[in-house]
Amino acid sequence: MFDVSRLLQKHGVQAVFTNREGGAITDFSLLDEDKLAHNIQLLCHQTHISTPHQAIQVHKDEVLHCSGLGYIHQQEADILLATERGVALAVRTADCVPILLADEQAGVISAVHAGWKGTVAQAVLKAVQVMCAHGAHVEKIVASLGPCIGSCCFVVHADVAQKLDDACQQRVSFYRNGFCFADLALANQDQLLSAGVRPENIETLPHCTACHLDPSYYSFRRDKGDTGRQLSIVMLA
Repeated sequence: MFDVSRLLQKHGVQAVFTNREGGAITDFSLLDEDKLAHNIQLLCHQTHISTPHQAIQVHKDEVLHCSGLGYIHQQEADILLATERGVALAVRTADCVPILLADEQAGVISAVHAGWKGTVAQAVLKAVQVMCAHGAHVEKIVASLGPCIGSCCFVVHADVAQKLDDACQQRVSFYRNGFCFADLALANQDQLLSAGVRPENIETLPHCTACHLDPSYYSFRRDKGDTGRQLSIVMLA
């Protein structure tokens, strides 16, 4: 039903990425509020994580500073920030990259939703900058990138590939059999490194949401938009 971030756990941070296994508890889309609330309650009970803050995700780089008990904010934000222990943050994904960040010593965490538009906007780079503005130290920040659509399945138009390449210090797109593919996880790793995050402090869960079968995931691309959402949560105890 969920994967634990081993890297963040090693640093004393609670962080989980859900998948599609386990029945009704797996869908965290906003289409059914009662079902969503039930699934979040079950997940929080199993993980011992507080009810998380969420926002309206719009594939940009707006920041929402959260405190207290979590709820779904009627505010647009793809970067959530918290500076209080016991406050949980969550993002919903179904191919986009969920990125959980923490500086445990400084007591600062962030959850980032980065699709290709958010990656072009360098949302994760902005998240690191905002964390540091609130007391985090970049060399202490640890980052876990959850399951997303892999370069094996993410076919893009040439103009999108160019925008992604321009947003990174290395090329993250390539051609295969006449089609252009892009690596969203690599792009966000690149941006974390350019922000000053240490390579050993970056973890990437390798599963492709579009084609991995055990466990399986919701995929917007594969299911042509008719799909649920994974939830990725981070919290400092």
